[in-house]
Amino acid sequence: MSVLEKIENSPFKLDSFMIIESHIEREPGALQEVKVKISPKGILNRTKKNFSLFLDVSVQDNVSVTINISCVGSFRFKNDINEQQLSNYFLINAPSIIFPYIRSYISALTALSGLPAVNLPVMNLTSLKEDLKNNIKDISSKSKSTTKAKTGNKLIN
Repeated sequence: MSVLEKIENSPFKLDSFMIIESHIEREPGALQEVKVKISPKGILNRTKKNFSLFLDVSVQDNVSVTINISCVGSFRFKNDINEQQLSNYFLINAPSIIFPYIRSYISALTALSGLPAVNLPVMNLTSLKEDLKNNIKDISSKSKSTTKAKTGNKLIN
């Protein structure tokens, strides 16, 4: 049996990623050390087997750049997943899966501004676990209803 045959597909997968809102202010000058603040929240629907992770990301260097981004990653999961695995997927894996998209977006957008690109460092996001855990809304019992989240006119089902 080859190594690839031993690898199992994850019961948790990213369906889509979307930038909901972005705001960037740049001033000419050398980029200083950036501070990154991430505020997570989630919407869980066990009935439809989906989880939507919302991240509000703020990047500042107190001199030449201020960036604020809101985004959502939509995930699907399978029935045969236990609570502990599900918790790890939501609280640890989900932020780690969508953060590279945010890093790439910020890098590409700032590179096109005519000033040096803002390249965020690779980050260990496990510190978001408790904050995210306290900010997940479970709408599973409302299986036939639709919840409107902070996505403009978008509806999260």
